Amino acid sequence: MALSHDAVIRLKTLGWALVLLLFVIGAPLLWAASPLLLAGVILVGALLGLSVHAARRLPHRAGRPPGWTHAFLIGAGLLTGLVAAPVWWLVLQPALHPLAVPRVTLSDGRRQVVFQGMVHVGSEQFYRSVAYDLLRAKDAGYVLFFEGVQPGTPEAEAWLDAATQSGGDLNAQYARIGEVCGLSFQGDFLAFVQRDEALDPVHLVTADVSVTEMYDEWRRLVAADPGLAEVLPADAGAGDRIFDMSSLLQLAAGLKDSQKDLLAAACKGVFSVVLGRAESPDALNRVILDFRNRRLAERIADLADADIYITYGSGHFAGLFRDLQAQDPAWRIVGTAWTTAILPPDDAAGRLRLDPP
Repeated sequence: MALSHDAVIRLKTLGWALVLLLFVIGAPLLWAASPLLLAGVILVGALLGLSVHAARRLPHRAGRPPGWTHAFLIGAGLLTGLVAAPVWWLVLQPALHPLAVPRVTLSDGRRQVVFQGMVHVGSEQFYRSVAYDLLRAKDAGYVLFFEGVQPGTPEAEAWLDAATQSGGDLNAQYARIGEVCGLSFQGDFLAFVQRDEALDPVHLVTADVSVTEMYDEWRRLVAADPGLAEVLPADAGAGDRIFDMSSLLQLAAGLKDSQKDLLAAACKGVFSVVLGRAESPDALNRVILDFRNRRLAERIADLADADIYITYGSGHFAGLFRDLQAQDPAWRIVGTAWTTAILPPDDAAGRLRLDPP
């Protein structure tokens, strides 16, 4: 059934409104990334629109195609919106799907262990809240367990660098990532709690393993299963790295302010999406997660009469809980709370509306 003249006009109006909306939403974002990028997308979209228009003018096609100007505008508007859509999707993720980390209270019937899930890079508000909770727990007599892989031998350090393709000091890179993404590095907020570890080693404990211990565990696993030796490179130079984070961070440091703001917003979205997913199977996780979880469970068992407050990456909890229950089935979860690790910035600009004197 043919559409009436009024229906055709309404559909065309809606179509033009959609094209205009996509362009208005996408153009400012692409302009912030680079005016040249916006110009290039408009040009490519226009060429695509004109190509479709030219194809519709072929003799075997029925109907009357729109004019060249219409094709130009439709192609430019649609492609601008489509290119910007994934970036907008990332920017909106922290608000639509906030990255929540758990604070889980465990008990074996005699004492409590509080596991505060952490992320290496997050919002300043989150870290301030955790630091406050740590101080309260310390005052209440809890032993504080901190995450933090200790240095190892040069051989072990070279292995970890090659295995993770980190390109150097991980903590330094986390700090730089936080700066680029408009976030904070956890070490900048928890270090002041840990600084008294030498003065109070009973209540302040870095409970993690060393790089050497991780390397020894990996070699033990490879000896038991030689096939693992092919999973990770034994050594890798900077030129062999698939993903060079240092180069990307240097590139980000040279961006303009508007580009840095856009990158920071998109980066928060990436963290919300990537860190919100479950850990994917990885041979290296047998060392980075499983081995460290077992050692942490052993440390908890060694302090049989102490309440413990742990700050560790959220991905460690499931394995740690499994290892604790393997040691003692009496361990149970008695409470769980959730905190958003990536929040909007707390600074804002406004205007006080005061009555004139």
